Amino acid sequence: MLISVVDWNVNGFVRRSQPNLLAELEWDVACLQEVTRQTWDAFRSLGADGDVAFEHLAPLAGDGPRYACAIVTRGAVRLESFGLLRDMPSPERAAVAEVSVDGHRIWIGSWAAPPGVSWGKGAKERQVQRFAAWLRDRPGPVVIGIDRNAPKWERHDLSADEWWNGSEPLLYGPDRVHDLRDTYRDHLDANPGLAAEVRQQFPEGPLAFTHIRGGTVCRYDVIYASPEFGVEDVEHQWDKARSAGSDHALVRATLRLDTCPRS
Repeated sequence: MLISVVDWNVNGFVRRSQPNLLAELEWDVACLQEVTRQTWDAFRSLGADGDVAFEHLAPLAGDGPRYACAIVTRGAVRLESFGLLRDMPSPERAAVAEVSVDGHRIWIGSWAAPPGVSWGKGAKERQVQRFAAWLRDRPGPVVIGIDRNAPKWERHDLSADEWWNGSEPLLYGPDRVHDLRDTYRDHLDANPGLAAEVRQQFPEGPLAFTHIRGGTVCRYDVIYASPEFGVEDVEHQWDKARSAGSDHALVRATLRLDTCPRS
């Protein structure tokens, strides 16, 4: 069984044409970051089910956070439950949903690590530690779409990646505390010809182009999957995403559910 998952930081402070791009694409689950209260209805209308972190936050002074993470499902995928990871600096960046498809239960996350430049190193580390702990103790098959705000620099050899703090390798590094894999690295490993093209295009890294940080090309936006999933394909849509109004590429992974007990 194949499942198409989109991960996209939509940069949704101003409604532009981000929903139009999503409407053009084939996907089953969309993991969105930086959705605003003003833009949420447009994104939710693209799917059969969806929810956003704003609706699960306790009442806050004023309007609360300006943006939040959301998950939208359509086709055969149904949203069964939606919630947030608590006990972290920015729970609106930590959405987790349980979905059902063809009798299987799968957990989907739409996450964003807060940028250290505005939140501070300590807050970013605590958020990353909470993410890593949840994945370590995952309840079942999991797919996570995440804006990592990391690494500081990505190399072709994961062990050579440079990080902003000591906690990030626990979540993203070769000795991470959980068993999820970076789907794009898996895809390159399975396709040596493509890997050679990427190495020729970006000899010093990163592996793909999803964001520009002060003139530095980064791959911040990633889809991770637990071992129950095989990877059929991963693509990064930079030009279309930029034209639609985002400062992040749209990432789409086609995953194959290999081993998963039915609910």
